Amino acid sequence: MNLFGYFLLFFFGTLIGSYLDVLATRYSTKRGFKDSLRGRSRCEGCEKALRWFELIPLLSFLAQKGKCRRCGNKLTFRYPIVEVITGLIFIFVPFKLGFGPETLLWLFLFLILLVITLIDIRLRLIPDQLNLVILGLGVIGLISAELTGSFGLVNGKILGSSLGSYALIFWLGETAWINYLAGALVGLFLFGALYFLSRGRGMGMGDVKLAASLGLFVGWPDIIFSFAAAFILGAVVGLVLMVLGKKRLKSSLPFGPFIALGVTVIFFFGYHILDGYFALFS
Repeated sequence: MNLFGYFLLFFFGTLIGSYLDVLATRYSTKRGFKDSLRGRSRCEGCEKALRWFELIPLLSFLAQKGKCRRCGNKLTFRYPIVEVITGLIFIFVPFKLGFGPETLLWLFLFLILLVITLIDIRLRLIPDQLNLVILGLGVIGLISAELTGSFGLVNGKILGSSLGSYALIFWLGETAWINYLAGALVGLFLFGALYFLSRGRGMGMGDVKLAASLGLFVGWPDIIFSFAAAFILGAVVGLVLMVLGKKRLKSSLPFGPFIALGVTVIFFFGYHILDGYFALFS
């Protein structure tokens, strides 16, 4: 694909990102997503409905210098950040996988993880509906892998894994069912144990459900490295916040965003991380 094609993908991604931000912002614990599609977008300051030219992703924010045209209220930087992230998702997932059914599934997954991240940061919860969607995507991916043969050992690499040839070290079997179900069970039991041992203080039940559904989608062994990356990133961010005085030792952080980030890191850089690790030992 040429540069213009990727530009179109990026722009389309920003449109999707703007829509997802509305979904996440309007989600409520009582009504769920029922109010997410009702009514036009409004300024959070003066409550005036925004016009079409005020809703163009990125461009409207830049043209208005991050302020409402009517009341001058500062717009949150969350809008352009979410739009840019979504645009980048639409560029780099096809760049890594090409264009096909697998790419579509991963695009849906990253978009759902983005919504989960926004909601978990705001409300400290992960909607069951989104976990069920990820679970459904995992089932679709598993069936597709079995029917099309897109999972298995080919030229020293395991198709369906972001770890490349290093996945062979941890591979459980030749069928997709074994490895993907193992991923779901690892997520369920690992996070379930953390939930019960901490009595819900160290890990929420939403995190347990997310880990299990992601385990089915990502599969073994990628999922265990995704969890490891999530815990490392969570620890680093927690330490930085404590050093800055933003958090205390007993403070909690929503862990859904770190699970999403861990999956993202392993998807894009899993092979290179393991390759660098083993290179240390020649």
